[in-house]
Amino acid sequence: IMEKWLPFIISFSALAFSLYTYIIHDKKIKKQSSLINEFQIEKNQKEKEENKKAIIEANISGNENGYRELKVYNKGKAIARKVDVNIILENENDVFITENPSPIDIRPQQSVRIVFHVHEASPDKIRLEFTWNDDFKEENYDFQEIQI
Repeated sequence: IMEKWLPFIISFSALAFSLYTYIIHDKKIKKQSSLINEFQIEKNQKEKEENKKAIIEANISGNENGYRELKVYNKGKAIARKVDVNIILENENDVFITENPSPIDIRPQQSVRIVFHVHEASPDKIRLEFTWNDDFKEENYDFQEIQI
């Protein structure tokens, strides 16, 4: 009698083992797929946010007759609206600002310039404070200390 049932038992065991392996493997694949989907959604969300942000920074050039040119630029991917640049000084007479177009809109990868004059008593560094609006957030704020 055992000889009759032995092939059936072996076949059934092989089928049960294959089914068990398939179910375990399927669960792992579904879990991995879910993690990949979550990662992709998060990545897309961050990309959307980055496309709505403006990033304002500045650098200084020029040394002709004490004149400096402060270039304020938008490194972001969105238009920076109502960009206001404040030069924070301990003494108002430390720097004489000749051109300051702010508040102004700055397109992505574009810049505006602020021209000012320094003298011997001017400090080595100035603090810049930026405020602006973009598609991601109203009333953004950042600051930068920069050597003049």
